Amino acid sequence: MPLWSRLYNAVWLAFLCCVLIPRWMGKYAGPPVHVLLGLGMLALTLTNARRLAALPCPDRLKRVSKVAANLSGAQLVIGLAFGAVAHMWPDLPVVGTVLHAMHVMVALAILAQCASVATGHDMWEERECEASPPPPATPKQ
Repeated sequence: MPLWSRLYNAVWLAFLCCVLIPRWMGKYAGPPVHVLLGLGMLALTLTNARRLAALPCPDRLKRVSKVAANLSGAQLVIGLAFGAVAHMWPDLPVVGTVLHAMHVMVALAILAQCASVATGHDMWEERECEASPPPPATPKQ
C-alpha cells in the first residue's frame, strides 16, 4: 500500500477509534473492538513514522508523525488504565473522570496530528511547498 494511502488510513482509523466508543457498541462487544482499533492505530502510526523517517521529506513531517506515534502509545496506556479503573472501581470519584478526559483529549490530538501529517505529505509529494517562480514582468507602455 502506498504511503499516502497509509497516512490517510491513519486519519480514518483515528476517526473510527473516536466514534466507536464502547458505550455505543454495547457493554461486551465495545471494549474489545475499541482496544483492537487502538492497537491497530499504534501499529499504523509507528509504521508510518518509520517510513516517513526514511524519506527525504521535510523534518516537520517526520517530527509530527513521531509525535502521533508517541501519542498512540500514551493513549494505549491511558486507555487501559481508564478501562481498569472503570471496571474494577466504578465508584472511584475523580480518577475515572480524569482518565476519561485525558483519553478523549489524546484521541483528538492523534486525529489532528495524523491529519496534519497526511496533508503535509500530500503537499510535499505534489511539490506544493516549493516557492513558485515570480510572475513574468509585464512591459511598461
